[in-house]
Amino acid sequence: MTEPMDGSLASGKLLDGEGPSVSVESASLKARNLRISLKQWKMFHAVIDFDGFFGAADSLHVTQSTISHAVAKLQEQLGVPLLALKGRKAQITEEGKILLERSRDLVRNAIELEELAENLRQGWGPEIRLAMDPSFPPHLLTLALRKLSSFPQKIKLSVKEATPHEAKQALHDNTVELAISTQVAFGFAGRELAQIEHVAVAHPENPLFALKRELTVDDLKTQFQIAVSGSDDYVASEGTYRLPRYSRPWNVSSLDRAIAVLRHGFGYAWLPKYQVQQWLDGNYVRILPIVSGSSYKTSLHLIVGRPAVADSVARTFAEALHSCSERFF
Repeated sequence: MTEPMDGSLASGKLLDGEGPSVSVESASLKARNLRISLKQWKMFHAVIDFDGFFGAADSLHVTQSTISHAVAKLQEQLGVPLLALKGRKAQITEEGKILLERSRDLVRNAIELEELAENLRQGWGPEIRLAMDPSFPPHLLTLALRKLSSFPQKIKLSVKEATPHEAKQALHDNTVELAISTQVAFGFAGRELAQIEHVAVAHPENPLFALKRELTVDDLKTQFQIAVSGSDDYVASEGTYRLPRYSRPWNVSSLDRAIAVLRHGFGYAWLPKYQVQQWLDGNYVRILPIVSGSSYKTSLHLIVGRPAVADSVARTFAEALHSCSERFF
Protein backbone atom coordinates (compact mmCIF):
# COMPACT_ATOMS: atom_id res chain seq x y z
CA MET A 1 0.00 0.00 0.00
CA THR A 2 1.33 3.46 -0.86
CA GLU A 3 1.41 5.85 2.09
CA PRO A 4 -0.47 9.15 1.63
CA MET A 5 1.72 12.15 0.92
CA ASP A 6 -0.09 14.39 3.41
CA GLY A 7 1.24 12.56 6.44
CA SER A 8 -2.19 11.50 7.73
CA LEU A 9 -0.85 8.01 8.37
CA ALA A 10 1.92 8.08 10.93
CA SER A 11 3.13 5.70 13.63
CA GLY A 12 0.39 3.24 12.79
CA LYS A 13 -2.47 5.66 13.54
CA LEU A 14 -5.03 7.19 11.21
CA LEU A 15 -6.30 10.61 12.16
CA ASP A 16 -10.03 11.15 11.64
CA GLY A 17 -10.95 14.81 12.12
CA GLU A 18 -11.33 15.69 15.79
CA GLY A 19 -12.34 12.21 16.86
CA PRO A 20 -10.09 9.66 18.55
CA SER A 21 -7.20 8.23 16.57
CA VAL A 22 -7.85 4.77 15.16
CA SER A 23 -5.07 2.20 15.16
CA VAL A 24 -4.67 0.47 11.81
CA GLU A 25 -1.77 -1.69 12.93
CA SER A 26 -3.89 -4.74 13.60
CA ALA A 27 -5.85 -4.39 10.35
CA SER A 28 -3.26 -3.24 7.83
CA LEU A 29 0.27 -3.45 9.17
CA LYS A 30 -0.26 -6.97 10.46
CA ALA A 31 -2.03 -8.11 7.30
CA ARG A 32 -0.63 -11.36 6.00
CA ASN A 33 1.55 -11.03 2.94
CA LEU A 34 -0.02 -12.56 -0.15
CA ARG A 35 1.99 -15.51 -1.39
CA ILE A 36 -0.26 -16.64 -4.23
CA SER A 37 -0.80 -14.78 -7.49
CA LEU A 38 -4.01 -14.46 -9.47
CA LYS A 39 -2.22 -16.22 -12.33
CA GLN A 40 -1.85 -19.35 -10.18
CA TRP A 41 -5.55 -19.34 -9.37
CA LYS A 42 -6.43 -18.87 -13.05
CA MET A 43 -4.26 -21.88 -13.99
CA PHE A 44 -5.97 -23.98 -11.34
CA HIS A 45 -9.38 -22.90 -12.71
CA ALA A 46 -8.27 -23.78 -16.25
CA VAL A 47 -7.33 -27.33 -15.18
CA ILE A 48 -10.86 -27.80 -13.84
CA ASP A 49 -12.68 -25.97 -16.66
CA PHE A 50 -10.78 -27.61 -19.53
CA ASP A 51 -10.60 -31.14 -18.12
CA GLY A 52 -6.94 -31.46 -17.31
CA PHE A 53 -3.46 -30.04 -17.78
CA PHE A 54 -3.44 -30.41 -21.56
CA GLY A 55 -6.70 -28.50 -22.01
CA ALA A 56 -5.59 -25.86 -19.53
CA ALA A 57 -2.28 -25.35 -21.31
CA ASP A 58 -4.02 -25.07 -24.66
CA SER A 59 -6.58 -22.53 -23.40
CA LEU A 60 -3.94 -20.32 -21.74
CA HIS A 61 -1.35 -20.76 -24.52
CA VAL A 62 1.37 -22.04 -22.20
CA THR A 63 3.14 -25.37 -21.80
CA GLN A 64 1.78 -28.24 -19.71
CA SER A 65 4.85 -28.06 -17.49
CA THR A 66 4.03 -24.40 -16.72
CA ILE A 67 0.53 -25.38 -15.61
CA SER A 68 1.79 -28.37 -13.63
CA HIS A 69 4.45 -26.33 -11.84
CA ALA A 70 2.02 -23.49 -11.00
CA VAL A 71 -0.61 -25.85 -9.53
CA ALA A 72 2.01 -27.84 -7.60
CA LYS A 73 3.40 -24.60 -6.15
CA LEU A 74 -0.13 -23.46 -5.30
CA GLN A 75 -0.83 -26.66 -3.35
CA GLU A 76 2.50 -26.33 -1.54
CA GLN A 77 1.81 -22.73 -0.54
CA LEU A 78 -1.72 -23.51 0.65
CA GLY A 79 -0.74 -26.68 2.47
CA VAL A 80 -3.81 -28.55 1.22
CA PRO A 81 -4.29 -30.81 -1.80
CA LEU A 82 -6.36 -29.33 -4.61
CA LEU A 83 -6.03 -32.18 -7.10
CA ALA A 84 -5.56 -35.91 -6.69
CA LEU A 85 -4.32 -38.25 -9.41
CA LYS A 86 -6.64 -41.15 -10.14
CA GLY A 87 -5.09 -43.24 -12.85
CA ARG A 88 -3.83 -40.73 -15.39
CA LYS A 89 -6.48 -38.13 -14.62
CA ALA A 90 -6.34 -35.36 -12.02
CA GLN A 91 -9.55 -34.96 -10.04
CA ILE A 92 -10.46 -32.13 -7.71
CA THR A 93 -10.39 -32.86 -3.98
CA GLU A 94 -13.01 -31.80 -1.43
CA GLU A 95 -10.65 -29.07 -0.26
CA GLY A 96 -10.19 -28.01 -3.87
CA LYS A 97 -13.96 -27.74 -4.36
CA ILE A 98 -14.24 -25.42 -1.36
CA LEU A 99 -11.41 -23.18 -2.51
CA LEU A 100 -12.48 -23.26 -6.17
CA GLU A 101 -15.59 -21.12 -5.83
CA ARG A 102 -13.99 -18.66 -3.40
CA SER A 103 -11.01 -18.25 -5.69
CA ARG A 104 -13.30 -17.69 -8.69
CA ASP A 105 -14.82 -14.78 -6.76
CA LEU A 106 -11.31 -13.48 -6.09
CA VAL A 107 -10.34 -13.49 -9.77
CA ARG A 108 -13.70 -12.06 -10.84
CA ASN A 109 -13.41 -9.24 -8.29
CA ALA A 110 -9.91 -8.43 -9.52
CA ILE A 111 -11.17 -8.21 -13.11
CA GLU A 112 -14.10 -6.03 -12.04
CA LEU A 113 -11.73 -3.77 -10.11
CA GLU A 114 -9.66 -3.18 -13.23
CA GLU A 115 -12.82 -2.53 -15.25
CA LEU A 116 -13.96 -0.01 -12.62
CA ALA A 117 -10.61 1.76 -12.84
CA GLU A 118 -10.97 1.93 -16.63
CA ASN A 119 -14.50 3.34 -16.28
CA LEU A 120 -13.22 5.99 -13.87
CA ARG A 121 -10.41 6.86 -16.27
CA GLN A 122 -12.99 7.47 -19.00
CA GLY A 123 -15.17 9.58 -16.73
CA TRP A 124 -17.71 6.87 -15.93
CA GLY A 125 -18.71 5.87 -12.43
CA PRO A 126 -19.26 2.33 -11.18
CA GLU A 127 -21.22 -0.03 -13.42
CA ILE A 128 -24.61 -1.31 -12.26
CA ARG A 129 -25.36 -4.72 -13.75
CA LEU A 130 -29.03 -5.69 -13.83
CA ALA A 131 -30.82 -8.90 -14.81
CA MET A 132 -34.38 -7.91 -15.74
CA ASP A 133 -37.60 -9.78 -16.38
CA PRO A 134 -38.81 -8.95 -19.93
CA SER A 135 -42.19 -7.77 -18.63
CA PHE A 136 -40.76 -4.90 -16.57
CA PRO A 137 -41.29 -1.42 -18.10
CA PRO A 138 -37.83 -0.36 -19.35
CA HIS A 139 -38.61 3.36 -19.26
CA LEU A 140 -38.63 3.17 -15.45
CA LEU A 141 -34.91 2.42 -15.60
CA THR A 142 -34.36 5.75 -17.36
CA LEU A 143 -36.42 7.61 -14.77
CA ALA A 144 -34.43 6.00 -11.95
CA LEU A 145 -31.15 6.94 -13.63
CA ARG A 146 -32.28 10.56 -13.83
CA LYS A 147 -32.68 10.55 -10.06
CA LEU A 148 -28.98 9.76 -9.85
CA SER A 149 -28.00 12.68 -12.08
CA SER A 150 -26.47 14.50 -9.11
CA PHE A 151 -23.66 11.95 -8.90
CA PRO A 152 -20.31 13.47 -9.92
CA GLN A 153 -19.61 10.60 -12.33
CA LYS A 154 -21.74 9.14 -15.06
CA ILE A 155 -23.51 5.94 -14.05
CA LYS A 156 -23.05 2.96 -16.33
CA LEU A 157 -26.08 0.64 -16.41
CA SER A 158 -25.83 -2.76 -18.10
CA VAL A 159 -29.18 -4.54 -18.53
CA LYS A 160 -29.79 -8.11 -19.64
CA GLU A 161 -33.24 -9.61 -19.99
CA ALA A 162 -33.37 -12.84 -18.01
CA THR A 163 -35.74 -15.64 -17.06
CA PRO A 164 -36.18 -16.33 -13.32
CA HIS A 165 -33.65 -19.16 -13.60
CA GLU A 166 -31.12 -16.96 -15.40
CA ALA A 167 -31.57 -14.16 -12.86
CA LYS A 168 -31.06 -16.61 -9.99
CA GLN A 169 -27.89 -17.95 -11.61
CA ALA A 170 -26.53 -14.46 -12.20
CA LEU A 171 -27.09 -13.57 -8.55
CA HIS A 172 -25.32 -16.70 -7.34
CA ASP A 173 -22.45 -16.11 -9.77
CA ASN A 174 -22.10 -12.49 -8.60
CA THR A 175 -22.33 -11.28 -12.19
CA VAL A 176 -25.09 -8.76 -11.35
CA GLU A 177 -25.69 -6.30 -8.53
CA LEU A 178 -29.47 -6.26 -8.99
CA ALA A 179 -32.16 -8.48 -10.48
CA ILE A 180 -35.83 -7.93 -11.28
CA SER A 181 -37.57 -11.29 -11.23
CA THR A 182 -40.76 -13.12 -10.31
CA GLN A 183 -38.73 -15.25 -7.88
CA VAL A 184 -36.47 -14.20 -5.01
CA ALA A 185 -33.42 -16.45 -5.04
CA PHE A 186 -32.72 -18.28 -1.80
CA GLY A 187 -30.24 -16.42 0.37
CA PHE A 188 -30.93 -13.00 -1.18
CA ALA A 189 -33.04 -10.06 -0.05
CA GLY A 190 -35.86 -8.86 -2.29
CA ARG A 191 -38.73 -6.37 -2.16
CA GLU A 192 -41.85 -6.36 -4.32
CA LEU A 193 -41.32 -3.81 -7.06
CA ALA A 194 -44.46 -4.11 -9.19
CA GLN A 195 -47.43 -6.24 -10.11
CA ILE A 196 -47.72 -6.82 -13.84
CA GLU A 197 -51.15 -7.68 -15.27
CA HIS A 198 -51.10 -10.04 -18.25
CA VAL A 199 -54.06 -10.48 -20.58
CA ALA A 200 -54.89 -13.08 -23.23
CA VAL A 201 -55.22 -11.28 -26.58
CA ALA A 202 -55.84 -12.13 -30.22
CA HIS A 203 -56.78 -10.40 -33.46
CA PRO A 204 -60.50 -9.43 -33.62
CA GLU A 205 -60.94 -11.75 -36.64
CA ASN A 206 -59.40 -14.75 -34.88
CA PRO A 207 -61.74 -17.79 -35.16
CA LEU A 208 -61.92 -18.00 -31.37
CA PHE A 209 -64.12 -14.89 -31.27
CA ALA A 210 -66.50 -16.49 -33.80
CA LEU A 211 -67.44 -19.06 -31.15
CA LYS A 212 -69.28 -16.26 -29.32
CA ARG A 213 -68.91 -17.88 -25.90
CA GLU A 214 -66.40 -18.21 -23.10
CA LEU A 215 -63.39 -20.20 -24.18
CA THR A 216 -62.06 -23.39 -22.63
CA VAL A 217 -58.55 -24.80 -22.52
CA ASP A 218 -59.51 -27.15 -25.38
CA ASP A 219 -60.53 -24.14 -27.48
CA LEU A 220 -57.17 -22.51 -26.91
CA LYS A 221 -55.34 -25.69 -27.91
CA THR A 222 -56.63 -25.25 -31.45
CA GLN A 223 -54.51 -22.11 -31.82
CA PHE A 224 -50.80 -21.39 -31.72
CA GLN A 225 -49.77 -19.71 -28.48
CA ILE A 226 -47.38 -16.87 -29.27
CA ALA A 227 -44.80 -16.81 -26.48
CA VAL A 228 -42.19 -14.10 -26.00
CA SER A 229 -38.82 -15.62 -25.13
CA GLY A 230 -37.92 -15.18 -21.49
CA SER A 231 -41.46 -15.43 -20.11
CA ASP A 232 -42.42 -18.02 -17.51
CA ASP A 233 -43.26 -21.63 -18.35
CA TYR A 234 -46.83 -21.12 -17.22
CA VAL A 235 -49.36 -18.42 -16.54
CA ALA A 236 -51.53 -18.18 -13.47
CA SER A 237 -55.09 -16.89 -13.39
CA GLU A 238 -56.15 -15.28 -10.10
CA GLY A 239 -53.35 -17.18 -8.40
CA THR A 240 -55.29 -20.47 -8.37
CA TYR A 241 -55.31 -21.81 -11.90
CA ARG A 242 -52.26 -22.60 -13.97
CA LEU A 243 -52.52 -22.63 -17.71
CA PRO A 244 -49.67 -24.76 -19.10
CA ARG A 245 -47.81 -24.26 -22.32
CA TYR A 246 -49.55 -26.13 -25.07
CA SER A 247 -48.29 -28.47 -27.74
CA ARG A 248 -48.39 -25.68 -30.33
CA PRO A 249 -46.24 -22.83 -29.03
CA TRP A 250 -44.63 -20.29 -31.32
CA ASN A 251 -41.69 -18.57 -29.64
CA VAL A 252 -40.80 -15.06 -30.76
CA SER A 253 -37.97 -12.81 -29.65
CA SER A 254 -39.87 -9.66 -28.67
CA LEU A 255 -43.22 -8.03 -27.94
CA ASP A 256 -43.17 -6.24 -31.30
CA ARG A 257 -42.83 -9.53 -33.13
CA ALA A 258 -45.65 -11.05 -31.08
CA ILE A 259 -47.93 -8.11 -31.98
CA ALA A 260 -46.97 -8.44 -35.66
CA VAL A 261 -48.00 -12.11 -35.65
CA LEU A 262 -51.25 -11.39 -33.81
CA ARG A 263 -52.20 -8.55 -36.17
CA HIS A 264 -52.17 -11.05 -39.03
CA GLY A 265 -54.97 -12.92 -37.26
CA PHE A 266 -52.71 -15.77 -36.20
CA GLY A 267 -52.72 -17.35 -32.72
CA TYR A 268 -53.09 -15.70 -29.34
CA ALA A 269 -50.74 -14.55 -26.58
CA TRP A 270 -50.57 -13.65 -22.90
CA LEU A 271 -48.92 -10.23 -22.81
CA PRO A 272 -48.44 -7.45 -20.22
CA LYS A 273 -51.53 -5.24 -20.45
CA TYR A 274 -49.60 -1.96 -20.19
CA GLN A 275 -47.56 -2.99 -23.23
CA VAL A 276 -50.58 -3.79 -25.43
CA GLN A 277 -52.96 -1.10 -24.18
CA GLN A 278 -52.49 1.03 -27.32
CA TRP A 279 -53.30 -1.99 -29.49
CA LEU A 280 -56.38 -2.70 -27.40
CA ASP A 281 -57.50 0.93 -27.66
CA GLY A 282 -57.13 0.82 -31.45
CA ASN A 283 -58.98 -2.53 -31.65
CA TYR A 284 -55.97 -4.15 -33.32
CA VAL A 285 -56.22 -6.91 -30.70
CA ARG A 286 -58.97 -7.95 -28.29
CA ILE A 287 -59.02 -9.73 -24.94
CA LEU A 288 -60.17 -13.34 -25.21
CA PRO A 289 -63.16 -14.32 -23.02
CA ILE A 290 -61.63 -17.32 -21.22
CA VAL A 291 -63.85 -19.16 -18.76
CA SER A 292 -61.02 -19.59 -16.22
CA GLY A 293 -60.03 -15.93 -16.46
CA SER A 294 -58.65 -13.64 -19.16
CA SER A 295 -55.98 -12.01 -17.00
CA TYR A 296 -53.50 -12.79 -14.27
CA LYS A 297 -50.93 -10.84 -12.28
CA THR A 298 -47.32 -11.59 -11.49
CA SER A 299 -45.28 -9.92 -8.79
CA LEU A 300 -41.86 -8.66 -9.76
CA HIS A 301 -39.27 -8.32 -7.03
CA LEU A 302 -36.13 -6.21 -6.96
CA ILE A 303 -33.36 -8.41 -5.57
CA VAL A 304 -30.06 -7.08 -4.30
CA GLY A 305 -27.02 -9.18 -5.08
CA ARG A 306 -24.08 -9.75 -2.78
CA PRO A 307 -21.77 -7.29 -4.61
CA ALA A 308 -24.15 -4.39 -3.81
CA VAL A 309 -22.96 -3.09 -0.43
CA ALA A 310 -25.11 -0.84 1.73
CA ASP A 311 -23.70 2.49 0.51
CA SER A 312 -23.15 1.48 -3.13
CA VAL A 313 -24.51 3.22 -6.21
CA ALA A 314 -26.47 0.02 -6.97
CA ARG A 315 -28.34 0.34 -3.67
CA THR A 316 -29.08 4.00 -4.37
CA PHE A 317 -30.33 3.08 -7.84
CA ALA A 318 -32.53 0.36 -6.30
CA GLU A 319 -34.21 2.91 -4.03
CA ALA A 320 -34.75 5.25 -6.97
CA LEU A 321 -36.28 2.41 -8.98
CA HIS A 322 -38.68 1.59 -6.15
CA SER A 323 -39.75 5.23 -6.01
CA CYS A 324 -40.40 5.38 -9.77
CA SER A 325 -42.32 2.09 -9.75
CA GLU A 326 -44.62 3.23 -6.93
CA ARG A 327 -45.70 6.19 -9.07
CA PHE A 328 -46.20 4.13 -12.22
CA PHE A 329 -48.22 1.21 -10.85
